[in-house]
Amino acid sequence: MVNLLLVIGFIALGVIGYRTWQADRTPRTGPEAPVSPGSGTIEQAGPGGVLQLPPHGPNREEQDVRVRARHTYRQDDYAWFELECEAGHGTVWVDVERDDELEASVTLKRLSLEELGLTPSSLSGHQAPAKTLVVDGITFRFSEQGRARFLRESDPDQAEDVTFWDYEGDDDRHDLGIERWGDDCRAYLTERINPERIRIYSLGGTT
Repeated sequence: MVNLLLVIGFIALGVIGYRTWQADRTPRTGPEAPVSPGSGTIEQAGPGGVLQLPPHGPNREEQDVRVRARHTYRQDDYAWFELECEAGHGTVWVDVERDDELEASVTLKRLSLEELGLTPSSLSGHQAPAKTLVVDGITFRFSEQGRARFLRESDPDQAEDVTFWDYEGDDDRHDLGIERWGDDCRAYLTERINPERIRIYSLGGTT
């Protein structure tokens, strides 16, 4: 009888061990299960994708976002894209481009031209509206000006022209972008993030 109970015990332990091993091998879904390394990158993220952005902003917090739309900018043969994401507090914008290497940034806040000491007329030409600008104690220096086609949701049938002026922060972490869309002028403070530290839970659709 004792031997029989031992055999039954070993069999039960074997079944439990096998089920545990199978559970570890079964792919999980949802925010707790990121895409396995090598199976996708931020460049492939599209609507429906779920991402975790690395620590950024004044509070240095990570942030989970869901991609609502993917928009494309085209300047001659060069292109980059913008992910319009939703988070608990509202919309989050993530810019991604590959120049010499992959780069990404997240918009921290939108600014008015008045906050920058500028007026719409200062954006009427193609020259830099100012050589330097100061925001939140950071000095930003003019780096580039250009024109691009903005493809809303990456759809050529929803293309708009945009003129932009880019500024780089002296802290090597923040950037400032000014855009003119017809009569509408916008300015954004952004922070660079390491694209390799963006955790991908789901790529969603691709564009």
